[in-house]
Amino acid sequence: MLSKFISICCFLFCSGFVLAQNQELDSVAYNLQRYNLNTPRSSLFIHFDKNIYTNNDQVWFTGYLLNTIAEADRYHTLYLSLINNADTSIVLAEKFLIKEGIAFGSLVLPDSLPSGEYRFVAHTNIKINDQFDGAFSQQITIKSTTSNPLIANVSIVKTFDEQTKNGTVLLQILSGNNRFVENAEISYQIGNADQTISIGKAKSSVIGELMINYPAEQITKENKLLRISIKKDNLIRYVNFDLPAKDEKQYSLNFYPAGGHLVNGLTNEVGLELKSKNGNAVQGKVVLYGDDEILDTISTNPQGIGRFLFRPDQGKHYYVKVFGAQSKTQQYDLPTVQDHGLALRLGSAISNHELKTQIESNHQQQVYVVVHDFLNILLKSSFKLLANRPQNMRFKLDSLPIGLYAVTVLNEEYKPIAERIFFAHYNKINRISVTSEKENYTTRDSVEVDLRAFGKQDRLLQGLVSVSCVQANRLSINNNQNITDFYFFQKLLTDLPPHQSNLKYNDINYLNNILLVKGWRRYRWPTEKLPDESPKFSSLEYSGQVLKRNKPLKLPLVLNTFGASNINAIQTDSTGKFSLSADDLLSADRGRVWLNIGDKNYADYTIHLNDPFHEVKGKLKNQIFSTQKNESTQLNDLNPSINVNNGIKLKEVVIKSKKDELIHFADRGSNRCGDYVCRYKIFNCVNHWMDGDNVKPIKGQRYVKSGGGTIIYAGCTEVDDKPNLKILKGISLAKEFYMSDVSNMDEPISFPTVYWNYQVMLNQSGSTKLLFNTGDVKGKFKIIVQGITSEGVAYGEKEINVVAK
Repeated sequence: MLSKFISICCFLFCSGFVLAQNQELDSVAYNLQRYNLNTPRSSLFIHFDKNIYTNNDQVWFTGYLLNTIAEADRYHTLYLSLINNADTSIVLAEKFLIKEGIAFGSLVLPDSLPSGEYRFVAHTNIKINDQFDGAFSQQITIKSTTSNPLIANVSIVKTFDEQTKNGTVLLQILSGNNRFVENAEISYQIGNADQTISIGKAKSSVIGELMINYPAEQITKENKLLRISIKKDNLIRYVNFDLPAKDEKQYSLNFYPAGGHLVNGLTNEVGLELKSKNGNAVQGKVVLYGDDEILDTISTNPQGIGRFLFRPDQGKHYYVKVFGAQSKTQQYDLPTVQDHGLALRLGSAISNHELKTQIESNHQQQVYVVVHDFLNILLKSSFKLLANRPQNMRFKLDSLPIGLYAVTVLNEEYKPIAERIFFAHYNKINRISVTSEKENYTTRDSVEVDLRAFGKQDRLLQGLVSVSCVQANRLSINNNQNITDFYFFQKLLTDLPPHQSNLKYNDINYLNNILLVKGWRRYRWPTEKLPDESPKFSSLEYSGQVLKRNKPLKLPLVLNTFGASNINAIQTDSTGKFSLSADDLLSADRGRVWLNIGDKNYADYTIHLNDPFHEVKGKLKNQIFSTQKNESTQLNDLNPSINVNNGIKLKEVVIKSKKDELIHFADRGSNRCGDYVCRYKIFNCVNHWMDGDNVKPIKGQRYVKSGGGTIIYAGCTEVDDKPNLKILKGISLAKEFYMSDVSNMDEPISFPTVYWNYQVMLNQSGSTKLLFNTGDVKGKFKIIVQGITSEGVAYGEKEINVVAK
């Protein structure tokens, strides 16, 4: 409908720099740059092999630095943390090497993790204005067989008491075998980091309960977090719970007029987004009213997004009601209608070689139209608008690279009055073709796939990609990410709703909706002049100081680091201070590095270390994170309510009181380092992780390795610090993925990930062939290929089926 509305007038053709550069437009470009220079812009994407794990699973990943704001060679370390969403506790923290913009890595999840929702948070060693650069987050689900020794339930008893003006929540604490936990030490805090409303301490009753009162009238959406810590003997549990905000509506409904504003007497498109109060998208209907008269009914899609054309009258009151809502009185007002302004219309926000736009003003005015990439002005034009006379424009986009841009309308004072975000050169999105010789395979079958990367007009591209083949039920649509969606959309538009096929970039209707809603903003220049400062770069580096008899040194001292076969000598300065480079910290032995004092009188010295992960953990712990899921709820017209339970059974992390940087695994035949030998005499056999028949390896003994070859076991080197030896948590080097021996029928192959390759080079001259085997697991498997090509990012996938032989 909107595209037909635009096409009724001829177009003003804008192919390039129509306006001469002037001081005012220089100021516009300056403001664009100032906004972006204050925000980290390096793009980091990580391809994980899956997003549903068990509590002792192997995790494989490849990280791609897609663009950097600092010099590329300054990026050397990838910091990866696993955080429990229930309480923001950091349950795992590792470092991995970044080389030439790519990071390879693997890790094993501790077997002590309970079931629940977690997230991997990654970033580089570079900081910009004291913020981590290249931040990336991946939501995962962990399904665990570990039982919780403490189970906490929080529920609302009373939302508001007229006499006390308080609300009340009930905390119930049970043991893993459903017994009451009495006399547990409980501390709680209501509010966020900036505004604490209430704190308290108490103990649980003989039936394991505690009533917590909260000032109901002070609770808002911004400060409604209730944090609870529970301590019983040597166990500590943390719980987060959202209190109900006062007068909180059943739904969240936001309106997004195209261009930014509703303008009196001008027809424009309006987007809306309907969510439940816990953040889930709602598919349903809303009714539009003008002065209590029904004007229209708008439907929302599975992403909770709807859109409609609307010509507002400033003298009327406009609002909507959610059809089928529990409360018939709750209404949601549309934005205020402006007396003067203009409407900015796009036929489609997804374009190839040109962008068609239309602007209309309800009064005569001079305007300037600029196309920019949020940093630089690329195209511009100017003209005088007549009142209520639509003006069509067409921008040639040949000089613009593929990606997101904004068209912004400025008034005669060069202030922004309307804006839309659009995507240019959609037809240039690269893709990867993944083909196999058949669709159905048997267990322990050979799989051969052909890979090709294609650009515009099906031209073959050279590429560097990572490849996984994983059981399809280990990939949740709600948590899936791919490199193409991330690079072009997610890095600028946050909180994107899920797509049923997981490939958002393939659906033009979906993209048009999110660019109307998620790409909407009221553009504002700062009211005060921004300081003319360049971004401040710094780097997370391992450092320390050596003291002699607790005093600074007077002469430099030599230190040595040992990381597997990597040996380095480091010299302190004259006061004993030193820093360790990434090369000094490399280790193929689970990232373990030993620091040694090169002096025979080592007992006189002490070493104080500064591991940058301490700073990382502190900042991550204070991050505000919403635990909402990207799920869609369908609002049934015959069922007027959406079920939202007040009582929530929370899944949390148990933290032992002993402070230890080591990850402790259940014994199951492994030593303190986690090394073991399976029943078939295979060292650290990937097929028999946590098997009851495993035994501890013997130092000096020769064993067969997974994937072939032998190893002489050097012993478990994980020991406590000694006077002349400090153990550092260094930078882990990538572990090789071993494919199982399908000829050994006595050894089960039950891994959900049957193939992983950190790095595969795609040929520009033809296909690249990969060969791997299925295991004993039956069902659907998905082959995922993603990475970078000579013309940008690319993604491809293929599903195969495995049946019994």
